[in-house]
Amino acid sequence: MLRRLFAVPAALLVLLCALPSFAATRTLVVYPFAVTGTAPAELGKQVSDQIAAEIGELGGVAIVHGAPTAKPADYRAAAKAAGADYYFSGSIAPVFNRYSAIEQLVSTRSGTVVWGVSIQFRSLADVAGEGRRIHDELVRGDATPPPGIGASGVSLVTPTPVSGYAVLPVTGSAADADKTYATSAIVDTLQRHGYNVVTVTSLATIDPATDGAAACAKTGARTLVAGTLDTARVSTGPTPQTNAHIDLRTFDCRTHALDLQSTVVNHISPVGNDAIRGAIEDAVSAFPAPS
Repeated sequence: MLRRLFAVPAALLVLLCALPSFAATRTLVVYPFAVTGTAPAELGKQVSDQIAAEIGELGGVAIVHGAPTAKPADYRAAAKAAGADYYFSGSIAPVFNRYSAIEQLVSTRSGTVVWGVSIQFRSLADVAGEGRRIHDELVRGDATPPPGIGASGVSLVTPTPVSGYAVLPVTGSAADADKTYATSAIVDTLQRHGYNVVTVTSLATIDPATDGAAACAKTGARTLVAGTLDTARVSTGPTPQTNAHIDLRTFDCRTHALDLQSTVVNHISPVGNDAIRGAIEDAVSAFPAPS
């Protein structure tokens, strides 16, 4: 009789051990990073491929490589068609003697930027480890990583949902490369001021005055930042200069109110990127902290 009582649990244990594992697997579409300025054209794909490989090696996430020809406005629809839960994209711009990359993870279901960060790196070796950060977010199922240290050793402020700034793509008459650089510079400058920042690269153009509420809902941010950049070459001496004119406006996501007065700054420098960054740093220094 005692043997029969022990036989039942033993048989049950064997059955449970034989059951297959049904661990949930998330599907992620990884798009090649966009590159601007003097950054090598192949660098965007090299960075995204390295990150995708790291995520795949850690398991629990199925990787789908997005088409290199896909446009940011189509990322979400294409990822949804591929059956993905999220898509991952980014952009790279040269900054002095290194590169600045903006990364973001977006939910295909809601279109919300659930996680994003900006890192600085000099080579692909510096990007090692980024895949684990993104993998941890996907497996953990939340979007609130603690502040940490980037792969290159640069301190990062990672965003939490419903906090900080969301930076919209810069518009204006400046060249596309200059506008992309300006968007990256706004993110970098806000982060160096200690703010949480996400970017909205899935929208090519957006007017916060009419579409601000929708952008707030997508990003979960408390404040939107929209900028207009115009540049011109001027002769003020033997060396031609670049005059960067930046006009930044903010939109309060809680009151759905656009600032009545924008922050306008002009900065002149022999190097175009220096003029742009100088104008942005001066403008951001006048920003109030998002409440």
